[in-house]
Amino acid sequence: MKDPKKVLVILLLVFLGLAFIYGGKLLMAKRKVKEQEYLKANVYTLTGAGRKLVKEFNLSTEKKELYNYEGPLGITIVEVDGLRVRVKSSPCPDQVCVQFGWLSLPNDFSACLPNAMLLVIEDGKTIAN
Repeated sequence: MKDPKKVLVILLLVFLGLAFIYGGKLLMAKRKVKEQEYLKANVYTLTGAGRKLVKEFNLSTEKKELYNYEGPLGITIVEVDGLRVRVKSSPCPDQVCVQFGWLSLPNDFSACLPNAMLLVIEDGKTIAN
């Protein structure tokens, strides 16, 4: 016969796991993007001295644009679609920057270190270095 305490602990752990998963999905669904005139997507080139702004996008619902960033490995394509932005493609080997997916909230970022590029959504309130 199985120990009732072990069964209870296992059921409790399963319940807590499901609660965390469902609660996390619920919280993520409530993250809403509000169109704000100060919301920007900035593309930086990464240098030994830090980062340097190379392109700035004001995000708005009607904005759709592609930007080709020329880095040491080749061209990284940044796509703007309304209030969100992403790295659509990059010549880097691991494609981590592409896997970040769509960015839509302040301080969301995607970095392509092999191609020396950083994409950040900034709200105009935070000071960028």
